[in-house]
Amino acid sequence: MAQAIAAAEIARRGWNVEVTSAGIHDFQGAMAAREARLVCEQFGTPMPKLLSTWFKALDPARLAWVLVMEQAHADALQKAQFIPTDRIRLLGEFDPCQRGPEVEDPIGQKQAAFVATYERLRECIVGFLEATHPPGERSGEACPPSR
Repeated sequence: MAQAIAAAEIARRGWNVEVTSAGIHDFQGAMAAREARLVCEQFGTPMPKLLSTWFKALDPARLAWVLVMEQAHADALQKAQFIPTDRIRLLGEFDPCQRGPEVEDPIGQKQAAFVATYERLRECIVGFLEATHPPGERSGEACPPSR
């Protein structure tokens, strides 16, 4: 979902930036979760790719940033010495509502958890884009009510 959201937000801004997605576990070629595909369709952000990629299949020299949902993901990348530590960031660090540095993975949960994760990922990705790029269009969105 994060790749779909980031690609849509970057395209909306007219930026020429490549967005990719990969996991820390080798599920190379596995289909994206059905719930995630449905939520992305619901929000009008189709997934650019539907099959899983393992992070070791990527070229780290092409990666400006690696955004992760959980500290365990960052730890795994650091342990593998895949990319310099200063280029790994937790998405929750950019949460405008400051709900913590980690974004919970909804795998194994009900559809509502995927919707909530999608919404938070979008807020965090917009926060990241606004924090790491020159000032321009700001979202101006308020934080959603606490759940």
